[in-house]
Amino acid sequence: MNGARAPRVLVLAMDPRLTMDPDPAVPVKRQYRRIIGLAGHFVAEEGAEVDLVTAEPGGWQKLDERVRLHRLDQAEARHPLPWLEHTLVIRVPRIVVRPVARLGRPGALLERVRTRVSRAVHRRLFVPFYRHVRPHLLAGIARRRVLRDIDTGLLVRVIVMDRTSVPLGRRLARLHPDLVVTTRQVRSLDAKP
Repeated sequence: MNGARAPRVLVLAMDPRLTMDPDPAVPVKRQYRRIIGLAGHFVAEEGAEVDLVTAEPGGWQKLDERVRLHRLDQAEARHPLPWLEHTLVIRVPRIVVRPVARLGRPGALLERVRTRVSRAVHRRLFVPFYRHVRPHLLAGIARRRVLRDIDTGLLVRVIVMDRTSVPLGRRLARLHPDLVVTTRQVRSLDAKP
């Protein structure tokens, strides 16, 4: 090496299940392979330092060990919003129903009703709301936990792999106008955005 630092590539794959591909039939396994292959290419062929930011805990076993994996799933689970929803929708009703649930058949019926109502509130109210909030929540977590450890001055390319990663990619593009932020998965550091 001549003392120059290797270029850095940031791959944003917060939720690989929500692909940028217009074809909804793209299997999840294929999306993981695409992300892993792209990160591996930049490390092996281009000699770049690659950081992969994700909120998915699994599926990264075949990732090249030279790629720095930044997982946000634990920080997301500790965030006050999901915690508050779980407390209000599941824990508190369970505590309220628990003394009655021990009373035999009427208690068992009440417990089933509580379970059904809690699930319905979670699926029909919280999940649709959280689907819209999650990309911004993850962008904030990544900004606080990951971007402070990455020298953005050395970044040459940010690749946004899914819809959940768009808010963080947009923020990086606004903060660093000379940085290439793209959804194109071109395997070259010199490619146009």
